[in-house]
Amino acid sequence: MSYSFATGGPEYLLGVNNAFETPLAAAFIGYYGCCCGDTWSSELGVLSRKMPRLITTGKECKPGTNGGVTTLGLVASAAGGFAVGFAFWCGGLFVPVVTGNVTLALQFAAQWPVLVIGLGAGLVGSLMDSLLGATIQFSGYCSERRRMVSKPGPTVTKTSGLNFLSNSAVNFVTASLCALILYYGTIFAGIPR
Repeated sequence: MSYSFATGGPEYLLGVNNAFETPLAAAFIGYYGCCCGDTWSSELGVLSRKMPRLITTGKECKPGTNGGVTTLGLVASAAGGFAVGFAFWCGGLFVPVVTGNVTLALQFAAQWPVLVIGLGAGLVGSLMDSLLGATIQFSGYCSERRRMVSKPGPTVTKTSGLNFLSNSAVNFVTASLCALILYYGTIFAGIPR
């Protein structure tokens, strides 16, 4: 919303306009790359044939444990972040073409670093989410439902984490941190110069 308000909504090239637009665009990619990466890792990581390992200890844990990671889940998180970067890049190519600004579309073709930004946000965001999930989000095994749950109860045996943040709160904190890191990272890196 800040980006649209500040720029009037058009796509801008990263690194060539004022120092306000580029960090906001990077934060946008970071936020949604993190969200998509986390979702893909959760949904696809449970399909792994290998047992997940708790990110804080490296020990095997039951599938569905907050903070449990698998190789398949990490690959899925990177792919999810890449998908967001790719969507941003495609939008930057196609929107100017539709509006008749082919020159800007050709310039945007060189903006491939958004693919790397998205991939990194998906992977790093998923790892940060797993770290928070393993430490400040509750995980327990429910003997009645015979599965991992995120809330304590009379039939639940705690396996990891504190009952401090819910899954939604962990997701919000992680995605916001990714956005802030990319926002200030672009400023620190001097983009645009």
